Amino acid sequence: MGRVIGRELRSLWKQGVGEEHPPTELPPIGPDCWSPNINIVRDPRWGRNLETASEDPFLLGLFGVAVTQGLQVGEDSRYLQAIVTLKHFIANSLEGSWPGPGGPASYPGTGLCPGGTCTRFTIDPNISAYDLASSYMPAFKTSVVQGGALGVMCSYNSVNGVPSCANKWLLEEKLRKEWGFEGYVTGDSGAVEDIWRTHFYAATEEDSVTFAVRSGTDVQSALWKAGQQPWNTSDASYIRHIPTAVRSSHLSEEAVDTALRHTLTLRFRLGLFDPPEGQVYEQFSPDEVRSDKHVAAAMDAAEQSLVLLKNDVLDGVPVLPIRSGKVAVIGPHAMSRYPLLGNYLGQICPQLNARGTEQYGCVESILEAIGNLSSGAVYAPGLESITSSDSTLFDEALRTAQCADHVVLALGLDTISIEAEGLDRHNITLPEGQLELFRVVLGAGKPVTVVLLNGGIVASEELKQHASAIVEAWYPGFYGARAIAKALLGLTNRWGKLPVTIYDESFTDHFDMLDFDMTKGPGRTYRYFTGKPLWPFGFGLSFTTFALKLVSDKAITVSQSSGKASLLLEIQNSGSMAGDDVVMAFFRPLPGTLPAGCRAALLQKQLFGFRRVSLPVAGSASVEFALTAATLQVHADNGDSVSYAGRYEVILTNGLQSLSVDVEVESVGSPQPVTYERWVPQPNDQPPGREPTQIEIVV
Repeated sequence: MGRVIGRELRSLWKQGVGEEHPPTELPPIGPDCWSPNINIVRDPRWGRNLETASEDPFLLGLFGVAVTQGLQVGEDSRYLQAIVTLKHFIANSLEGSWPGPGGPASYPGTGLCPGGTCTRFTIDPNISAYDLASSYMPAFKTSVVQGGALGVMCSYNSVNGVPSCANKWLLEEKLRKEWGFEGYVTGDSGAVEDIWRTHFYAATEEDSVTFAVRSGTDVQSALWKAGQQPWNTSDASYIRHIPTAVRSSHLSEEAVDTALRHTLTLRFRLGLFDPPEGQVYEQFSPDEVRSDKHVAAAMDAAEQSLVLLKNDVLDGVPVLPIRSGKVAVIGPHAMSRYPLLGNYLGQICPQLNARGTEQYGCVESILEAIGNLSSGAVYAPGLESITSSDSTLFDEALRTAQCADHVVLALGLDTISIEAEGLDRHNITLPEGQLELFRVVLGAGKPVTVVLLNGGIVASEELKQHASAIVEAWYPGFYGARAIAKALLGLTNRWGKLPVTIYDESFTDHFDMLDFDMTKGPGRTYRYFTGKPLWPFGFGLSFTTFALKLVSDKAITVSQSSGKASLLLEIQNSGSMAGDDVVMAFFRPLPGTLPAGCRAALLQKQLFGFRRVSLPVAGSASVEFALTAATLQVHADNGDSVSYAGRYEVILTNGLQSLSVDVEVESVGSPQPVTYERWVPQPNDQPPGREPTQIEIVV
């Protein structure tokens, strides 16, 4: 998908600067993409969970690498195809307003927020070296070191007392010196101004600009203002204050030159200063956009993203797939178009309405897709909107369900009223009106398949207990409804696995939204969670069955220094339908291997590999995972990446069947752990450059 985005981005940009569309008609945005979002899913209430791929830092890192290489690297090795911008660096996972114990005497640097209210613009979490190294940074590091990402966005929040866009340790020491980053850093929109306006880290706006440039924020995304296009930067604080800061010797010309060099170098690498003749990317035609090849890739991604959570057997036959009979499609998302798409969209459909704003009539709905692929479907909305509690339409929904053989109930969230940038959730359940509709439809006595559209998880023990089948569809994209319909009707069998843990409804009773500690009981994400989830990370059903068989030894030994081993298993389609399965490899240190009391000892398990296979009926395939002592590395409390000699369990699983392998890591010489990378701690210093002015915070 990164390759598709990169090619279409370059094609659209070329059209925007061509003779038919002078640059003044379109925003002056070049072939640079402000994605992917690779912040971990720390908490299911976060409003931007829909933008990121997983709660697992290893999986997120591979996602970042794939998007980066697909988008930046094309067929012309002389030039970059486009540029990614990894965001939001670092530890951004709060959007709305949350009551906090802040106050003028305790801020900044204490993990609190001024005025007793925490937002993404003010929060200053205390995060341990262990959590930074093991949870919040790995996806960014992998995307830069392995993927070669050339753009990074620093986030609104502070971490350990320092705003991200004024954090030289983060942007220079970690990103450039340790990871070898060679690209540019941009602040999030208005984040530079927030250094003084909301974090009180600088005394003036000019100081915030000085701190940002010195710390490695090369580009400022100006604060969006009402009535002004977001790309209008004529009054941006960098433009207004850099000359003054240089003249007053608060900011050196060398620092400005460095920031300029970081950005201009990328423009050269994109070929923007070279003649377009002979440049492959300059020859991309408008036909690149939504080409047959790209449509197939988008459909393929949508089909693989769906997760089958439940599929009851009634009278000896699974509820899904729907083979025959009349289908009723009910629910507030049955005719949804925009909600299928997620957020941050370009112009999706060619038609605009009379006001010149976007329309989504070209997006197929779930009702239309099922009707188009079957003998037809009957429909009742049940609710006027996803947040409605008005029961006026319930009777019609019940009658519609009664006249059908199978009910598809389309429920879920949206990116406007429930979860979005700037909007967190305060519970993780469905709106009560949707649950009432579910109860009404159940009264028809027909099999009910619930299809969920959402970004953050939906927790409902009631759905799990009483629905006949449940499909987690997320926000599946432009071709998502067609992918859902094909899966429900048995035209495809390409289900995926959960990239997150689906907790039960009591999650919000046990976890503080403002606490960024990953290991504090009962633990966040599958890596540390000790409770019982509704559905665990990696879970997912299929219309067929698969059998796993371990081919390699059940017990292996590797050396701490250079030992290598191979884990080999065979997977066979033992059912009656062709389909996909995903095999995952996890490890966990066994008791006694890690030092007593260390944070890593709380690790329940850690993903280190996965493979998707497509198998015909009775078909089989071999899946191999390489293993070294480095594969089993964990982080010490001080942030170091280390490998301990001792015993580990490796779990090979498809989420339903698991195979266990005992692994012994032998020490070499001294029993001390092998250190792969030493953590350079964040200094506890003053803002860069000069002593900050003392500020009285008025609350």
